[in-house]
Amino acid sequence: MRRTRHLIEVDSFGGPEVLRWVEAEVDPPAAQQVLIQVEAAGVNFADVLMRRGGYRRDQDLPFTPGIEVAGCVLASGTDASFEEGERVVAFLEHGGGYADLVVAPADRVYRLPEGLEPAVAVAVFIQGITALYAIHRYGRVQPGEWVLVHAAAGGVGGLAVQLAKAAGAKVLATASSPAKLEVASAHGADEALPADPATLVDAVRHATGSGCDVVVDGVGGALFGPSLASLRAHGRYVVVGAASQQPSELDARRVMPRALTVCGFLVVRVLEQDPAEPGRSLERLAQLYRDGLLRIESTELPLRNAARAHELIETRRHSGKLVLVP
Repeated sequence: MRRTRHLIEVDSFGGPEVLRWVEAEVDPPAAQQVLIQVEAAGVNFADVLMRRGGYRRDQDLPFTPGIEVAGCVLASGTDASFEEGERVVAFLEHGGGYADLVVAPADRVYRLPEGLEPAVAVAVFIQGITALYAIHRYGRVQPGEWVLVHAAAGGVGGLAVQLAKAAGAKVLATASSPAKLEVASAHGADEALPADPATLVDAVRHATGSGCDVVVDGVGGALFGPSLASLRAHGRYVVVGAASQQPSELDARRVMPRALTVCGFLVVRVLEQDPAEPGRSLERLAQLYRDGLLRIESTELPLRNAARAHELIETRRHSGKLVLVP
């Protein structure tokens, strides 16, 4: 039986005003698909880029943004091992999450760990797993090391600060305003610094004595060069985003003398190689949340107000995670 759903649709690239509230029918789930009643949809910067037409060159129109949802299983197609009523979180690589009903591929649907409500689940799913990979898989953070986290009041940055502290590291956090620096400090940062490329190197060296061991950078642009210069020998530079939307230029000759590692990743690239992910990391984050080692800061908005959520992201007038609730 076909069902009627409400969703946000984009039929032309542009500003937040192109996000339209529409009604459409959804087919029952086919083989290896799951129909989910959405209780929370996460908002990410990638959604903004998709709306602008700058995320994928082959982006078709019309489309619905949203790469992560949490909710309740309504029905499963054949070869999908989910029961009606199960609480799940889903990764929608190609979008589609800004809706009250979503059909997701079964191999990208994961049972909700105990203790995670839907709004919390989407706050720790893509952004939390990104932060976890940045700190542990790619940053290889060790107790006592110094970690420099940019955009430390944002979704990924705020969680990266907390995960680094939980790993026994010391954290330098940057943000774009005094209010956001206060948020970063509340997340546990040992020192909060203005995101000023002109003063960053001196500030890091003054705080640490000789530089930091790991950089988690979700901003890029003008911050890249001084952040790289702030690393001490054997440092690791992990790129998790590019909120500045400005190029970051790397002179490879700067990497060799200090044996630096520079890398970037997307969650989906990890999933392609590691079948245990992201389920294993989601459970790890859930345990940290249950143990009180992760504080989740989120703002909920009605699904109809998706344009407002995009405005907040573009103007950087928010901290933490933005969640759309049907």
